[in-house]
Parts: sequence; C-alpha cells; structure tokens
Amino acid sequence: MKIAIVHYWFLGAGGGEKVIEALAAMYPGADIFCLFADKQRLPRGISEERVQCSILDKIPFSHRINRAIFPFYSGAVGSFDLSKYDLIISSDSPPIKGIVPSIDTVHISYCHTPGRFLWDLAPAFTAKLPWFARPVFAEMASNARISDFVAAQRVDYLIANSRYVARRIRKYYRREPAVIYPPVNAVEGYLSSRQDDYYLSVGRLIKNKRIDLLIRACNQLKRRLVIVGEGRDEKALKAIAGPTIEFLGRVSSDELGNLYSRCRAFLFSSDEDFGIVSVEAQSFGRPVIAYGRGGSLETVRVDDSEGGLDTGLLFSEQTPQCLADAIRRFESQEQRFVPSVIREHALSFDVSVFKEKISEFVTLAMARESSAPVLTMPRRPMDSRIPAWNEIRGEA
Repeated sequence: MKIAIVHYWFLGAGGGEKVIEALAAMYPGADIFCLFADKQRLPRGISEERVQCSILDKIPFSHRINRAIFPFYSGAVGSFDLSKYDLIISSDSPPIKGIVPSIDTVHISYCHTPGRFLWDLAPAFTAKLPWFARPVFAEMASNARISDFVAAQRVDYLIANSRYVARRIRKYYRREPAVIYPPVNAVEGYLSSRQDDYYLSVGRLIKNKRIDLLIRACNQLKRRLVIVGEGRDEKALKAIAGPTIEFLGRVSSDELGNLYSRCRAFLFSSDEDFGIVSVEAQSFGRPVIAYGRGGSLETVRVDDSEGGLDTGLLFSEQTPQCLADAIRRFESQEQRFVPSVIREHALSFDVSVFKEKISEFVTLAMARESSAPVLTMPRRPMDSRIPAWNEIRGEA
C-alpha cells in the first residue's frame, strides 16, 4: 500500500509534529509532504529524504514570513502530486484538507482543530487588526471558511484529537468524527524521590497560552515559577515577571524530565484543544492546576467521588486571582494527590495507544473502501461509518 503523510509545516516542535513522528514510525515507507520545513527541526526518525516541501519553501525568508503568505497556501497544497497513493493521512490545518487525491485514494484527516482564526476566534482576531485591514481580512476569512468547509466534505474520514475538537467539527463542518487522542511519550515519564518548591510551565511564549496569568498569580503569591519555552512574547512576559519567576528558554529532554518530575504542580492556563504538555507532566506523577475548559476537561481527572484518584484541579476563570485561589486550594490538599495514580492515568494517552487506535482505524477504513460497490455515487456519508467504529472502541 502506497502511503502519503501530509503536514502543514516543520518549523517548531508542537503537538502536530508529535503526531507526524508517530505516524512516520508506523509507516516507515510513507512519503511526507509539507508547506515548509526547517530541516534542523524535523521530528525524530524522519530523514530529509522523506520530506517533500511545497514551492513556497523556496521563497527567501519564507519560514519567517509564513503567516504573510497564507493566501498562497491552498495553491501550494493543491500542487502536490498525490495521484499514486492508496492512502493519505493528513495532519490538518485549514489548507491541508484541500489536497486533491485521486478517486481511488482514501483520505483520512487527523484534525487538531478547525482553524480558530477563521471560525470561533475570527471576531477577536479581526479586532486586533488596524481598522483599514479589518474589511480585507473579513472578506478573506469569509472565502477561506467556504473553502475550508467544502474541503472538509471531500475528506473520507475525519479524526478529532479530542471530544472538544469533535464538537467544533460537528458545529463548523457538519461531520461526525472519530476521536483518537494525540500521542504522548508517557511511558518515558518517571517518579522522582524528591520534589522541589516550584511550579512549572512548559510551552510557547505566545499570547493565547496565557503565560501572563501564571506570572501574575505567582507574583501575587510570591511563589517560585519556572517557565520553559520560547516565543515572540518572551520580552513582554519578562517585563511583568517578579523576582520569583525564572525563564529557562529551551532545555534538553533530560532536563525537561527532571523539571517535570520535581515540580510541586504543573500550571496550565490556556484553552487548549488537547494539551500534550499537561499529560506529559502527569506522566511524571505531578498534579496539574488547569483552566477548566477545552482539552483539560478530558486530560485532568477531577472530582473523584472515592478520593485519591484525582490528577489535578481546575479553575473557572482566566484571571490571576482565580488561578491564585486555585493554587492556594491545591496547597491546602496537596498530600491527597498520589503520584503513582497520576502517572497511571497519563499512560492511557501513551504513544502506543495512539498507534494501536490509528492502525485499527486505518485497517477498518481501507477494508470498508475496498468492499464499497463500484457504482455507489456519491460515497456513503461519513456519518454512517464512523459511529460504528466508535461503538467498536466503546467511545460512542
């Protein structure tokens, strides 16, 4: 079976790249297509020879100005020659669904989220633009939403990376997706024999991660906060940081594991579609204090009636005061969180679980396609297929 994997770009190390790393390991003979690629940032196990970039990658400084050339993404994706493949697995962003496979090719789209700047966050994104640019963006976004919706109808099978994203897919694409959580290297976590007196944050230093809330809350409480990550808002965040806040930038995987395993708790303040770093922290047995929305409702176990099985706690509002109250609440009951229980919960999201479920999904999808009547036109809608798979997995 000839397989292609299509990703938006390799310009950083995020959840999307972890998905591709796992898929590339599952299908070592697959070719990989993307818009842009920094060859120094390819995931483990992916060689340069396997990666084919779009024509946009040849534009000088394209990696730095990638957002500015967004209108050309669809054309670049449409230029990929995918006619010889039996199966395409795409790691989704709005233009990636627009690939044009042959009529006999099965296209499975792993959807991290419907593009937020086009859909639910479009008004907030527009409000940040200069007044003269708003009508231009509004028109562009309207056309892009139409293209995104139409492209979603051409995909044979949609997989959401969380139930939260599945709700958004139903809302905006009117499709019924399967849910398979993204891969987390949970098995690599471990329990430390000691804990230090600091809270931890890991992630890109950009506005939507709301690192500012963590800093302000820890400033207020005079708690030590260690921040791992880089991003365009680093300077602004350092400007509001008090003496108990420490920025480490990028760290090695060994150092990151050491930081995870010894923190008092992991702080997570953004509205994420899943939140891999939160699960990574739990794989080291550390509790999570998270904003109670989005993927955190699925990855952090709370309100266990039996007691002793919670893996963290949630706060209800994205404000420094609400987070500070949650930290105080955590400290008043810190001893009831059991590291071994927290780690066991995280293992249910391990990369091995992802691979098992993807493999089963692909097998079922290919079997159903091969048995479909030749004259069936159009193909049966997704809604008649995916629930059956979810029922088999007990995830309906």
